[in-house]
Amino acid sequence: MHRLSRQKKEQVEQFVAITNAPEKLALNCLEAGDWSIEAAVELYFQAAAHAPMTVPATPQTSENALQQLYRHYQDAQSDMILAEGVEQLCHDLQVSPEDPVMLVLSWHFRAATMCEFSKEEFMEGMVSLRCDSIQKLQRKLPGLRAELQDDRKFKEIYIYTYSFALDKGKKCMPQETAIALWRLLFSVKPWPLLDTWCEFLEQHHKRAISRDTWAQLLDFAQAVREDLSNFEDSGTAWPYLLDDFVEYMRNGKTLASP
Repeated sequence: MHRLSRQKKEQVEQFVAITNAPEKLALNCLEAGDWSIEAAVELYFQAAAHAPMTVPATPQTSENALQQLYRHYQDAQSDMILAEGVEQLCHDLQVSPEDPVMLVLSWHFRAATMCEFSKEEFMEGMVSLRCDSIQKLQRKLPGLRAELQDDRKFKEIYIYTYSFALDKGKKCMPQETAIALWRLLFSVKPWPLLDTWCEFLEQHHKRAISRDTWAQLLDFAQAVREDLSNFEDSGTAWPYLLDDFVEYMRNGKTLASP
């Protein structure tokens, strides 16, 4: 490990956090995967499936420990972990509820609604992460954070966030909620036009954000240059709101209010 660069040491630590594998095996998998954490983890679990004796057994979770942990956070009036319980979970994990890693955790739990976990979501999510204690889950956090740096997983988490944050019974997201979540997600993968986009919405849109606009904004942020010079050449039929945003930018941010 002492001969590795700082970045590669961090990748080894992230791999170990995800798989619980020994450092030597982590190093072998990362080298075989050309230092892609995603590729290395896939190689690791493929090896476990085809030659179980060559890979250290993955620690099993304790059903009893998980039941006790769930009851610790469960709401007194329902068979759910609600906002207060989620806040306590964040406190015990020593992370802010606004930390992007909580989105990754919710994604792994396949949680349907923000600020709550059903018993099934919590139990199955913890089993999938091979955790049955807060201490084990804390050790997973670096690996969960690393998933946000993977473009494919970031997009999956980004798309998931819309449904996750949607108010029950609603089809569109309030603009203020969308802006808060964009600021959270793009804090991980910065988009130079984010502030201008939010300013445009607050001044000229002031309506709920559709699922299509939410999904395509990420594609826009990744495909269109900051100076918008390749907007027409991107080959995409953008939602009208993004067309209006481009007009707003090109007119010196003076688009007439609707």
